[in-house]
Amino acid sequence: MRWMRVVPMVLALAACERPVDTGVQALPPSPVVDRDAPAAAEEQELDWLQMMPKDELAALERGEGPEVEHNGNRRMPQFGTFRTVDTVLQRPVRLPGYVVPLANAQDGRLTEFLFVPYYGACIHVPPPPPNQIVHVVLPRPIEMPDMYSPFFLAGTLRAERLDDDLAGSAYTMRDAQLRPYEP
Repeated sequence: MRWMRVVPMVLALAACERPVDTGVQALPPSPVVDRDAPAAAEEQELDWLQMMPKDELAALERGEGPEVEHNGNRRMPQFGTFRTVDTVLQRPVRLPGYVVPLANAQDGRLTEFLFVPYYGACIHVPPPPPNQIVHVVLPRPIEMPDMYSPFFLAGTLRAERLDDDLAGSAYTMRDAQLRPYEP
């Protein structure tokens, strides 16, 4: 896939496999998604690595990221910084990725989540760097999406720090639309 480049930390995550039978069924389209509405003409599809400052990307490509262990269930600390890239801010964008739920309404519908570039960010592997995670606060709750399915997240990125027990995030999106991923 063109949006996912081979970086050592991505390859290490392959050990986090989807269970054979999760009981999770595909859900109908989110009420936040308007399938008939055309995407904004100026909406740009981003590569996740465009959201990382060039010096940090170069360090990862040189293998300067943390060592990954798949032994046990010990949580590994998050690495990277909260530095953002100005050229991706304050304009309509679209990112491919996966949903990691953070909060839901009393009826179980999703209200807040982290959007990440790859499936399988297990707690015993370091989470992606903060500038590779988008904190999403939905304008209204949606049905819980299948966490094993890829989606497109569309909206306006803002530089806003979130410190959460699960992971930190350098970007946020409050006008988000979650759309089915279509290559």
